[in-house]
Amino acid sequence: MSSSLTPRRRDQQRYLNLDDYSAAARRLLPRALYAYVSGSAGDGTALAANRNAFKQWALVPRQLRGVGSRSATTQLLGQHFDMPIGISAFGAAAVLGYNADIAMAAAAYSAKVPYQLSANSITPMEEVIKVNPEAWFAAYLPDDATLISNAVERVKSAGFKTLVITVDVPVAARREPETRAGYAMPFKASARLGLDMLCHPRWVLSRFVRTLLRRGIPHIENVTHQRGPSIFASSAGSVGGAANFNWDNIRAIRAQWPGKLLLKGILSDRDAVMAQEIGVDGVIVSNHGARLSDAAIAPLEALPSIRAACPELTVLLDGGVRRAGDALKAIALGADGVMIGRPLFYATILGGQRGLAHALQLLSTELDREMGFHGLLSVDEVRQQGRLYHRARGAFA
Repeated sequence: MSSSLTPRRRDQQRYLNLDDYSAAARRLLPRALYAYVSGSAGDGTALAANRNAFKQWALVPRQLRGVGSRSATTQLLGQHFDMPIGISAFGAAAVLGYNADIAMAAAAYSAKVPYQLSANSITPMEEVIKVNPEAWFAAYLPDDATLISNAVERVKSAGFKTLVITVDVPVAARREPETRAGYAMPFKASARLGLDMLCHPRWVLSRFVRTLLRRGIPHIENVTHQRGPSIFASSAGSVGGAANFNWDNIRAIRAQWPGKLLLKGILSDRDAVMAQEIGVDGVIVSNHGARLSDAAIAPLEALPSIRAACPELTVLLDGGVRRAGDALKAIALGADGVMIGRPLFYATILGGQRGLAHALQLLSTELDREMGFHGLLSVDEVRQQGRLYHRARGAFA
C-alpha cells in the first residue's frame, strides 16, 4: 500500500467489510443514538431473519468463461449505475453525522450508485439535489390530498426525477432497544442523555456541536412543502406516514408525478400487482430494516413471489444485504438491484464523504471479485438456471 496516503485515507484501511463499521460506530456514538440506528422491533427476530435468509442460499460457480471483460454496470429506471447496489434513505442522518445528507449524496454521485434522500432529513432537498442530480427522494406522506399534492410539487420543483413513496409506516413504530437506551423523538434533555453525551465527547464536539454552530437547531426539512418542526419540538415525534393513506392516494400521485415512481415497503405479491396496475414504475421489497414489525417476512423470502407476479416491474430489495455475494443472490432470485442502509450510514458518520466512498469501494471491489469467481460477465447472468442452491431444501434453483 502506498505510503502517500493521507492520515484520513490511511485510517479508512482498517475497515475491510461493512460489518467493521458497526463496532466503530458503537464506540463513537452515544448509547441512545447507536440504539436508534441499530435497533429493531420486538425481540429482533425479523432483523435476524433478514440476514439468515441469505445464508440459506449458495451460488454455484461456472468456470472457464473468460471473465476478463466482466462488468457490474446496470440500468435501473432509465439511469446508468456502476453497480446494482445503492444507499437506502435514513432519517435524521445529518443529526448523527455532520452534513451527512450532503456527504452521502456526493459519495453516491461520485461512485455512480443509487441514493435516496429521506423526507425525515434535516438538509433541505433543494441543497441535496444540487450535489447529486440523480438522487431519489423517499417521501413519507400524509393522507390529506392538498398536503400530498403540495409536497409532491415541491419534490418536482426541486428537480428530482425519481420519487419513492414509503408505504409501510401507517402507525408509529416502537423499538424497545432505543427506548431502554433513552432515545426519544423529539429530543429531550435529561441527566441520562447528558451523561451519555459526556461519555462520547468526540461525537458531541465533531458532529453535534459542529452541526449546531454551522446550521443552527436541526429541523425536519422535507416531509411537507414547507419546513417542518425542530428535532426538539413536540410535533417532531408525529412525523411519518398516515393511517388512512391508501391506494387512491397512490393513484393521485401517479397522475401528478411525471417522473419515475416507486413504492418502498412492499412484501406482498398482491400489492406489487396492484402497484403495477396503477402504473408505478417499481417497488422496493423491504420490511424497513425490521424496524417496524417483528412478525414481518424477510425481504429475500418475499422476493421470488413478487418477481413471479410482476416479471416486467423494476424490483429492488432492501434488507439484510451486507456482502456483494448477498446482492448476487438477491439478483438471482429476481431483484434488479439492492439497497443497503445501516452499514453505509455508519461509514458516513465515521468518515463523512470519504468514509462512505471507501465503503462503496469495498462493495465494488468485492462484487468484481465475486463475479470473477462465479464466471459472470454481467450481473444479470446470475439469473441463469442452476446458479442457485438452497441448503435446507438440498435442491438447485
